Amino acid sequence: MRLQGKVAVVTGAGSGIGRAVCRLFASEGASVAAADIDPSTAEAIAAEVAEAGGQALAVPTDVTDAEAVQRMADATADRFGSLDILINNAGRRTVKPFLEHTIEEWHDMLDLNLTAHFLCCKSAVPRMLAAGGGAVVNVASIAGLVGRPKRVGYCAAKGGLLAFTRALAADLAEDGIRVNAVNPGLVETGLNAAFAADPVIGPQWAQGNLLKRWGQPDDIAAAILFLASDEAAFMTGEYVNMDGGSYAGMTRTGEQDPSWIDKRLDGK
Repeated sequence: MRLQGKVAVVTGAGSGIGRAVCRLFASEGASVAAADIDPSTAEAIAAEVAEAGGQALAVPTDVTDAEAVQRMADATADRFGSLDILINNAGRRTVKPFLEHTIEEWHDMLDLNLTAHFLCCKSAVPRMLAAGGGAVVNVASIAGLVGRPKRVGYCAAKGGLLAFTRALAADLAEDGIRVNAVNPGLVETGLNAAFAADPVIGPQWAQGNLLKRWGQPDDIAAAILFLASDEAAFMTGEYVNMDGGSYAGMTRTGEQDPSWIDKRLDGK
């Protein structure tokens, strides 16, 4: 029960990593506010947590809307009495060549994958200060560390998110609020379901990391739990790569080309 008595907001809670985090946090004693732009998926995971004996609140939220984000934080504190943990997980990617990348898509990538995290922190941090401290975990990506083809906006946003994590950690350390990030690699979520199920692409992509398998949402949720818990009490301004060793393979052995697994995207 590593989060006993804690209150956590999880964005992008309706599926994939966010859903796994809600389940795991509730099993560790946290009360969970499940925030998602889709009301039905937010309600579904909140109901699942409640059926398992946990405490949960569905909070339909567009995290790019500052007023909606403030309502999310207020609703959480009103229901559970405080707000101790923020998991900034909501995000998506645009995959297309640079010259086809529109200005609208560029702004969309920055708005959802970077600015939304700023907005969520602006609404949650005052509640954490009132509680005497807290923890923020930003779900970034190894795409924030290396260049990936056809993802210029996404890579820029995720790289910015890692810088944001370090800067915010410096701002909030004296207030007892820790800020860290996790960098998932290839994870079998709804976003990648078609690729994971493809009999050719699925196994090929799995070869792109040292462990030779797809990551699962529960893999990432376990790292997020660590960063949010007191077990990481001496850790702030850092990131943890949860990628099966794909970044290590690319940057240290020189044996992997970071773009080869993307070549089969053509025509998909």
